[in-house]
Amino acid sequence: MEEDFLKKLFSSIHTSDSYILIFAVLALVFLATSVWLARMIEKDLKNNQPIKRIHQMLGVFYTLFVTFISLFPLLGMFGTVKALLELDLSGDLEVIKLKFFNALTSTAWGIIFSVIFKIIHALVQSWMESLLNRPEPPPESRMKKVSVEKISKKEKEGELS
Repeated sequence: MEEDFLKKLFSSIHTSDSYILIFAVLALVFLATSVWLARMIEKDLKNNQPIKRIHQMLGVFYTLFVTFISLFPLLGMFGTVKALLELDLSGDLEVIKLKFFNALTSTAWGIIFSVIFKIIHALVQSWMESLLNRPEPPPESRMKKVSVEKISKKEKEGELS
């Protein structure tokens, strides 16, 4: 029975529940983009470079990723309600059982993807939020640092002359 269950569940993701798979791929794209932007921000912070634009983009993609996590159970319930509304109870009992099972697969996929992405979110949340909450160094401090270095070089050249 369990093997039959998994076979039916996986076949449903390609047929009736493909919209949940599309949302899962989008969530992965948002996660991958967030990780890429976070690495760019870390690199720029090490080099004392401005990060404002990248910081804003990271906020957008990370928020989309987190929002999609909460959408998966809703998408699953939508698929179940849609399939139940299309269910014809006047037909053969075996057909009704099969269609009822198919109606519940969308809820199962919504829960499965939600759990998977919640676990991934738990792994990256503190890193992402630390980058999002880190203030960018003001441009004046970067300019002062450069100007102090130039003055010290000029003083050294004057001492050598």
